[in-house]
Amino acid sequence: MRSNEERTLYNEDGKSSRSNFSEDGRGGTEPTSQLRAGVRDVYYRLYAKGGPLESINPIYSNDRSISRISSTSVRPPHTVRSLKRYLCKIEGLASENCALYQSLSENTALEDSTHLSLRGTPGLGLSVDDPIALVSSNERQSQVESSAASQELLERDFEERYVYYRVYDDEGETVSKTSFSQNAPYLGRVNTLAIPPPHTLASLKDHLIKSENILARDVQIFEDEDSESPMKDTDVIALLSDSFPGCMEDQPIAVTYEMQGAGVGPNNINNEPQTTGLQTTFTKKLEALRDWDLGDNDDRWHVMKMGDIFHTDGVVRKEQWRNNGAGSIYVFDCYLATDSAGKVAFAVTVYTSFC
Repeated sequence: MRSNEERTLYNEDGKSSRSNFSEDGRGGTEPTSQLRAGVRDVYYRLYAKGGPLESINPIYSNDRSISRISSTSVRPPHTVRSLKRYLCKIEGLASENCALYQSLSENTALEDSTHLSLRGTPGLGLSVDDPIALVSSNERQSQVESSAASQELLERDFEERYVYYRVYDDEGETVSKTSFSQNAPYLGRVNTLAIPPPHTLASLKDHLIKSENILARDVQIFEDEDSESPMKDTDVIALLSDSFPGCMEDQPIAVTYEMQGAGVGPNNINNEPQTTGLQTTFTKKLEALRDWDLGDNDDRWHVMKMGDIFHTDGVVRKEQWRNNGAGSIYVFDCYLATDSAGKVAFAVTVYTSFC
């Protein structure tokens, strides 16, 4: 049986003709669009501050921040302003909070008045591998229904590249929340495509802070563990090149932060309730299934009594429990949660259940 690419079509006069078929990224195979000369798709990636933003109209199931539009959808004249307004309209974003980058490697946003070439080639957003980037300074303000629910999305076949890193607090290395090997819980990694332009150390730092949920001050990044001084926020990181800090698993960058005096969450040294900015996300109720006294030896953890109710955001994380008396350190899956007194600390997952 012939494949779609080999299928013979017939014209009205009975003569056979060929039609090229291609996967359209939305499941199955469909004929290549019969567009007028010069009309094409424009590919784009979405970002919010600190990381990727899922598109309302994704193309792939495993790469949901990339999408595309037809060049005919953008109102003339084709300027950055008109393209940005249309993208923000279909993605539920505010155009005044967004910046448009010519490509992922660009470090300067385009001016709103800049004229764009959206028809034919060369031009912007030519392919899934060379999209433009729309970066919003805010998350979406309201929930918008995704079109993906009614589609069977394909998986994108591409090589993922990472930035490898280790995290250190005041006392030394800590378990990474992006660890990918049980044998190396202190080594984390993030996808290079998850870091929004401009590709500077500041952008990488924002993404790592978000990925690790670091609620602390004085976050610094060192090129490697032997570096004597931290990198500067303005340093350009060539994430799309073959060589950049942290590009190899055995040569990770080092992320350090200071908890002393941070006064945030479970690391508050005064052990006072710290709920500002957290209660709005702690909307899920958690019930303790048994007594456990982790907090007696490490006050970053809750002392749990069976039936106690906590509130959490439901995000599972890995954290160290330090038996201060014996000097032992263990790693547990846990939630960051508040108890009835307002204390923010870790609650172990194995002996809790949502209610």
